Amino acid sequence: MKPLIDQHLLQKFRQDQCTPEEYKIVLDWFSTDEGKKYLEESIMQDLEEGKGSDVTASPALYETVMNTIAYKPRRRIYTMLKVAAVTAGLIVMTYAGVSFYQHQQLKVIHTAYGELRTVVLPDQSVITLNANSTLRYYDNWDQSKNREVWIEGEAWFSVQKSPVPRPFLVNTASRMQVEVLGTTFNLIDRHGRMQVVLSSGKVRLHSSKEPEKAIVMQPGDLVEFKQQQKIVQRKQTDTLTYTSWTKRNLHFENATFAQLAQQLEDTYGVTVEIRDSSLLHQQFTGTVPGQQMDMLLEGLSELFHVKIKKENNRVIIEKK
Repeated sequence: MKPLIDQHLLQKFRQDQCTPEEYKIVLDWFSTDEGKKYLEESIMQDLEEGKGSDVTASPALYETVMNTIAYKPRRRIYTMLKVAAVTAGLIVMTYAGVSFYQHQQLKVIHTAYGELRTVVLPDQSVITLNANSTLRYYDNWDQSKNREVWIEGEAWFSVQKSPVPRPFLVNTASRMQVEVLGTTFNLIDRHGRMQVVLSSGKVRLHSSKEPEKAIVMQPGDLVEFKQQQKIVQRKQTDTLTYTSWTKRNLHFENATFAQLAQQLEDTYGVTVEIRDSSLLHQQFTGTVPGQQMDMLLEGLSELFHVKIKKENNRVIIEKK
């Protein structure tokens, strides 16, 4: 009987390729009766295939291991766990060089609406998080074969080259992965739309499901993936439009008010109401300061000749 968990997910777990969220799913499942049974059967199968040595451990140790699995996630929980026998209903464990990876702490950094934050990673690469964004990474990369982070929202990356070739991997909620050697780029992943704009260097972009279908980006490239339509678009662009927020400015190039409204909602947590529908598809170009909400709205009003007012958490835009 197949376990009630995604087999692909279990395979990723064994290969140390899970995201932090996927690790938690697997570890939580290991704490269930079905998960424990699956783990025992897997261990027994390893033993029958002649893997490992015959070092036994007590049932109490088994409980300790299971408690560790359930409540203290690690990057890779075990190399191999072995079962020597099942006696009087008690499980006797055997370890063939049981190897737990050095404990690594998962760092989770979230920015509030209107907040920018700069993070220096273990390899001295720098990430600037835009507002309402989340960064996850493990704090010890010394023993890791990859440098790896997980992003939700928007972030600017300045990635250091590694003395020893080690890929820098950026995982997104859209199941797209960016592989970097040394470069600067902007990434945004919101509302089922993932977009990468490359300023310098070179990156390889691919789906986690189809890594063979990779796109190698060059400076000035913009690649956008729409998850629902499964559409990938690529074009050359002015990178300033997508990176000005790191300098606390907002630059718009042939943008619509509908796009402006979405950016205000994502960045500042407000609800935007455009009362004149004719404004929705009107395009505009310009740069406004984005440090404070009031300054931003005043700049937008003057630059685009519209009336903008803020009522509590609502922003109302209409023609003058």
